Amino acid sequence: MFHKTEGIVLHGLKYGDSARIVTVYTEAFGRCSFILQGIHSKKSSNKANLLQPLFLLDMEIDHRQGRELQRAREIRTNHPYNTVPYDIVKASQAIFLAELLFKVLKEEEARPELFQFLAHSFRIFDLIQHGVANFHIAFLIQLTRYMGFEPTDNFSEEKPILDMASGLFVASRPPHPYFMEQIESRIFAELIASPYEEIGNIALNSTLRYQILVKIIDYFSLHLGIHLHIKSLEVLRELFT
Repeated sequence: MFHKTEGIVLHGLKYGDSARIVTVYTEAFGRCSFILQGIHSKKSSNKANLLQPLFLLDMEIDHRQGRELQRAREIRTNHPYNTVPYDIVKASQAIFLAELLFKVLKEEEARPELFQFLAHSFRIFDLIQHGVANFHIAFLIQLTRYMGFEPTDNFSEEKPILDMASGLFVASRPPHPYFMEQIESRIFAELIASPYEEIGNIALNSTLRYQILVKIIDYFSLHLGIHLHIKSLEVLRELFT
């Protein structure tokens, strides 16, 4: 049975001479992997261009429960990006975020509220001009709300350190290594409270931005019980230094 759904491209892998296995986070079924035949032929070059990281798609798919690789009868763009594929900073962030989402979004079931958050965030990402370098950090902080481990927004002068294990700001360093230093915690708290349109107001140098990003990845690893090794993290480090 064919179903219509929106989707967000997370990962692609060439399969044989002309096929491609693409992992998409769909609104109707959660995470799905598709095998697309003939995708590397000249005739299908436009379709291949739609499969870049975080591209938003409209899809008509033949979805069958329990099948490892689903089939797509039609894919087309849902929201053509104006800046993401052409801006080196945004394109690098898209690769990073797609890799991280590929590793943390494992559910093969619909979560419309999560899908709408992702799609809305990436549409804004395409539009914003101020604060672009902070977007991936702000996005990951907001993503924690949908992952079930949102930190409590209780930062204060009396509680200036984020205990990453509890997700609480505390008065002093906890007796374990999973915490943010005071300056990292303060920036983190500012980002919690800032909509995307205001993240450019938060001044971050490249070193501090990278330190906070590494801590956020550690935060995800800690609460998901996995070790997140993000290959594209090094690209971001070089880009912002």
